Amino acid sequence: MGRYKLNYWIDVLLIMCLVFISITGFVLLFVFVSGEPGIGRRITFFGTYKTNWLDWHSYFGIGMVVLMITHLLLHWNFIKCQTKGLFCKKHKSF
Repeated sequence: MGRYKLNYWIDVLLIMCLVFISITGFVLLFVFVSGEPGIGRRITFFGTYKTNWLDWHSYFGIGMVVLMITHLLLHWNFIKCQTKGLFCKKHKSF
């Protein structure tokens, strides 16, 4: 698999992780009650309990971190060159 194709699929997976983390985050925030222990334990959303939503949120979050590190490693030379260009500008003498 070429470098550009790998980069494309990593970007696609990053977007998918972002979408799933956002969805599970909103469900956890707005659907399931928090506070006093035991309240809402039997509540389900799409037939799934809060613990499952928490697990999915965590798994996609871990996956996103791994993909982000991989993404940064693939672009490390670009980041290095841009940083050098930004901070190491040569002054032109007139």
